[in-house]
Amino acid sequence: MIAMDVAFGMEYLHGKNIVHFDLKSDNLLVNLRDPHRQICKVGDLGLSKVKRQTLISGGVRGTLPWMAPELLNGSSSLVSEKVDVFSFGIVMWELLTGQEPYTDLHYGAIIGGIVSNTLRPPIPESCDQEWRLLMEMCWSAEPSERPSFTEIANELHSMATKIFPKGQNQQQQPTQIQQ
Repeated sequence: MIAMDVAFGMEYLHGKNIVHFDLKSDNLLVNLRDPHRQICKVGDLGLSKVKRQTLISGGVRGTLPWMAPELLNGSSSLVSEKVDVFSFGIVMWELLTGQEPYTDLHYGAIIGGIVSNTLRPPIPESCDQEWRLLMEMCWSAEPSERPSFTEIANELHSMATKIFPKGQNQQQQPTQIQQ
């Protein structure tokens, strides 16, 4: 499950106090060589920073459609790893729909929606209820209400366990990340 690989990768980065700041589908590297086990890695750490009560200065970090509201609306110059969790919620939507968010909106409308903290992509009615709930928790308006990547990985693992009966080609939750 691509989403689980991303969650594990982000859990690792956050464990090292690294905030990515530009998590989006374009920055996910997927190896499709094994049709039974696709492997996804988080790439493009060009905007990432080591978190020390991360102070945002000298411009905005990230790509608009995936950007957490607190990065644009001036609510705080201090941000946390929760900006990556918000972006992951948008990535979950991309994985669900196979589309990029807000392609029908002008950048001005996207900026306005982000600043006002009201812009979220439409969720298809066919969306699994657990996926929907996790996605909505990730893009919660309040950063403190967003789950950690450990919580996200655990929830995704729980979902995968329900989908794949024992013995089928289910991705196993790693016990330790190789350094």
